[in-house]
Amino acid sequence: MLNSAHQNGKCAEFSTLFSFFNLTRVDGIDGVPTNRNSYNSNRFILIRVMRRALYRLGIMTGILLVLICPAHSALRVGMPIAFPPFSYQGEGDDRVRGYSVDVMETLGGIMDEETRFLVGEPEDLLTALAEDRIDMVCGVVLTESIRQAYDYLEISVFVKRFFYANQAGVDPDRRHHLAGKTVVVVRGQPFMDLGLQREGVNIVQARDILEALRMLDGNQAQLFVGLSEQVVKTLTDEFDLKRVRQAGVTIGQFPLAVIVPKGNTALLKRLSMGLGMAVSDGSLGRVQEKWLGGWSWAFFWIRYRLYVSIFIGIFAAGIGGIILWNQTLKRQVVRITRDLGVSEQRYRDVIESSPDMVFVINGSGEIRLANTSARRKLSWDEATLHCTALPSLAASADRTSVDRFLHQLFADGYAGTEIRLIASTGVNINVEMVAAGIQQGSADEPLACCFARDITRRKRMAVELIQAERLATIGKMAASVAHEINNPVGIVLAHTEELMSGGLSPEEIRNSLDVIRRNAVRAGRITETLLAQASQSPEGTGFAGRMVVDLAGLIEECIHFVRPRLRRIRLQKGLPTGLFPVQGDAGSLQQVFINLLLNAAESIDGEGVIRVWLVNERTGLVPMVSAVVEDSGIGVPEADRERIFEPFFTRGKQRGFGLGLFVARNIVARHGGDIRCEPGTSGGTRMIVRIPQRELEADGAKACDNG
Repeated sequence: MLNSAHQNGKCAEFSTLFSFFNLTRVDGIDGVPTNRNSYNSNRFILIRVMRRALYRLGIMTGILLVLICPAHSALRVGMPIAFPPFSYQGEGDDRVRGYSVDVMETLGGIMDEETRFLVGEPEDLLTALAEDRIDMVCGVVLTESIRQAYDYLEISVFVKRFFYANQAGVDPDRRHHLAGKTVVVVRGQPFMDLGLQREGVNIVQARDILEALRMLDGNQAQLFVGLSEQVVKTLTDEFDLKRVRQAGVTIGQFPLAVIVPKGNTALLKRLSMGLGMAVSDGSLGRVQEKWLGGWSWAFFWIRYRLYVSIFIGIFAAGIGGIILWNQTLKRQVVRITRDLGVSEQRYRDVIESSPDMVFVINGSGEIRLANTSARRKLSWDEATLHCTALPSLAASADRTSVDRFLHQLFADGYAGTEIRLIASTGVNINVEMVAAGIQQGSADEPLACCFARDITRRKRMAVELIQAERLATIGKMAASVAHEINNPVGIVLAHTEELMSGGLSPEEIRNSLDVIRRNAVRAGRITETLLAQASQSPEGTGFAGRMVVDLAGLIEECIHFVRPRLRRIRLQKGLPTGLFPVQGDAGSLQQVFINLLLNAAESIDGEGVIRVWLVNERTGLVPMVSAVVEDSGIGVPEADRERIFEPFFTRGKQRGFGLGLFVARNIVARHGGDIRCEPGTSGGTRMIVRIPQRELEADGAKACDNG
């Protein structure tokens, strides 16, 4: 049933939907029979009936005013009755009051709308909302069906729930005290039984607060939960309910719902904006203070003393733990510092005791640290090395290599090279240097650690090994060279005998002497070629005498040297001159290709074919010249194609020491190239030598004379 309520002197515009003359109702509460003897007297019942009659007469008067007053545009708000302090009417009062009423009036003022209220049961209010007789309903409990049927706005409200008991020893904060007890709440006041629906707790509903208090005083219930402390105090004093006493207070939160018709987004948006403004200007807070009161420290302590005590205990334990942790941390710092010192000294000892030279350098190559081995081998003291740049310690011919090494090191984080370092005594030290960046280096000064191993002795042994292989190659060529020398020597001998026999004319004598001279020069050149092959380069394997060499002419000369060994072998060449320049040591490169040609000839039993050609490759960053020597011999098994470059690997050969290809690979590597073995197209072996290409010098000052 809906009642129109006159609010602030304004007339309402709704009609009543219930009978005003039904002055009686069934006493009692749901689930709990009421004994009329529990009331003080029949006189009290008569007074209540008369009050209700006057109350309904006032409501009827308001309805008549609605009928005769002109209609005005206003927000029509439905409010549930008997829900103090949110919405209620005093008996004989035609005004609805409470927190919800003031909130809606505040929102109406912000929205510049007049607010009028209709009170009644929640079901009747929702029916009126569905029939568009009101604009909204405030204070009805949201159920799932309501959420589906209407749009709504929720306002979270924190309220005190006051617990009253009729005996001592009942503590609502201790749930086991409520087991077996009967708890009474007022019908229509939502969320009062929140948290109490548990096994062993009997919850009943009273029609109003007075009835609930009478049940508590008459021991029909042991606990009452309400929202208004002031109302309970007034009723207990007025009706002399001496057994009712306050047992505790809790804070409850529930959503105060403002329900609007489904799809009325415009009104919902205006309400949301108004609510935001009410929160911002503090008007919503003032309404809260007026009806629900502020939170005093006393209440806070009473309600949360257990939690505060726990918090203080945890806080104190935390402070104590922090102090203990701080002391423990200090001890750990001392221990770690000591361990770091020991570890640092250990690593320093490892570096200092290393037989290799160790340098720590920065991005420009300046030495920041040098170990004992570096200082001893270079004959420099620590202070001098600390102010020296690594490139300045290198031989002048190797400084470009050092610059490339430093650039690669700090660009890629790793680099390696072979250079010569100059000691303070002037001694050259051949070193193999590898380096890596230090991850913990300063961002302002990146650092790297370099390890330099003295390979001077190893280089000397390599020179001796190459020389030995060179002599072995000369031995292989001895038979061919002997044949080449025998021809001119035989001619010289024949003409000498003719001269000694006499009887020759002066012209014939002159011709014979000319033939003797030419063949003697020819034999001398062959001997010089042998001596050149046996001689060592000026700087051992350092190839200090490098020059720009026409590789095609160099290979032609090598073919000329070994041609006597190729009598039954057909030779196919693709060696155009002037198109394949490389920079290197001509004698060392001749040793490589003579060895490859002799190996190819030895692999052919009887007749066969040797093909030699050159190709320019420009697929990589550096253009390369590829020299290919392919034979139709017995070939090399796949398992041995890498092993043939190992020292002393002979693969069943009856002659030689197995050093030829090992030395050849080292020579090619020192020229910046590589050598590999592949199967030939006709079943033999294909040897491919790749050397970086160089441009031929225009004036030919450094070019090799291959004629």
